[in-house]
Amino acid sequence: MLNENGFQRKTYSDLVDDMEDKAREQFGEDVNTSSRTPLGIILRIFAWFLSGLWDVSERVYNSGFVSKSEGVQLDRLGSNNGILREPASESYVTLSFTGEPGHVIEEQTQFATESDIYFEVLEAVQLNSKGEGTAQAISLEKGIDNNVAADTITVQAEPSENIFTVTNPEKSAGGSDIETDSEFRARIKRSIEGSSASTNSGIIAALLGVSGVRSANIVANNTMNEDGDGNPPKSIHAYVLGGTKDDVAQALFDSVAAGIETVGGQTVTITDASGLAHDVKFDFAKEVKVYVQLDLKTNASFPADGENQIKNNIVYKIGGIDENGSSFTGSQMGDDVILSQLFNAVYQVDGVTDVTIQIGKDAAALGQSNITIEPKEVAQVHFSEIVVNLT
Repeated sequence: MLNENGFQRKTYSDLVDDMEDKAREQFGEDVNTSSRTPLGIILRIFAWFLSGLWDVSERVYNSGFVSKSEGVQLDRLGSNNGILREPASESYVTLSFTGEPGHVIEEQTQFATESDIYFEVLEAVQLNSKGEGTAQAISLEKGIDNNVAADTITVQAEPSENIFTVTNPEKSAGGSDIETDSEFRARIKRSIEGSSASTNSGIIAALLGVSGVRSANIVANNTMNEDGDGNPPKSIHAYVLGGTKDDVAQALFDSVAAGIETVGGQTVTITDASGLAHDVKFDFAKEVKVYVQLDLKTNASFPADGENQIKNNIVYKIGGIDENGSSFTGSQMGDDVILSQLFNAVYQVDGVTDVTIQIGKDAAALGQSNITIEPKEVAQVHFSEIVVNLT
């Protein structure tokens, strides 16, 4: 029903109770509506079908709210505010070559990692007189799995005797999976809150709108003095997790007010509409590796894959790499790891009767205290490094 408290869906059990009450009203208090009688069976069949209608009605009602809608309904709510779900994207990288001087590596020539992640050259490059050259490349597939570590793209997918070696001096970046409902929902909320571009919230919203950026934060020094972290007066120091340097720098340039200095170890030159060059600076966030140990007591209802389910739930809560190698944002940049919040992730799995949780930044020094995360840091945990002991 729909009242001042919102939409209240009737469950299958509620419908059966209502139908039994109505049957007693129509046929007398002594009518038999148990599940083994013809009348009871008919009532339960109708209640089962009607419960589906109530479920659809609730979904229709919830589709009007960002906090409860999902799928294409959430996409449409986001588009009402000019916010679109981030699609999956390719990973970009700079490749470095050695080979026969003067040799031309053609556009779309493919190279790969040992694990068969393929990249292709975006434009032709000619090796110099020393037989050296570099070129930008893009992954053939989309997704976060295409973000590979430095010095891993070493295989010539199309072998040439004129190319001696290939590698990527820096890790690739920009690859991302399609944005999940929970991530998109949170970004809609942050974007609406930060609709004024030059406010702190607006700058963070602009950074989160960059493809591949999973988390972002800024340190704003509004004083006329250098702050405790060495940031100069009237400056913005942005920290991001994910994304490419050029895209992040452009988002900063478009959102930071004129006259405010940007600070960081990454520098990208942006040319404005009048042709003037501006250096935009920021830093990629420092990932703080978190270690987790769980001592579980379980009963017979604990599933065979219960350990893996719990580990994945911990990853989803904190952020990091799950069982399948996919990356999850989890907590936002600067969010502390709160020990008590991890208990819910464990008890979501059936059959857990008791658990002791220890966490820490050092696998050899775990404890039961919260982990403090600085504004420029983000907590990350790896599925393979979560220890589960069953007792």
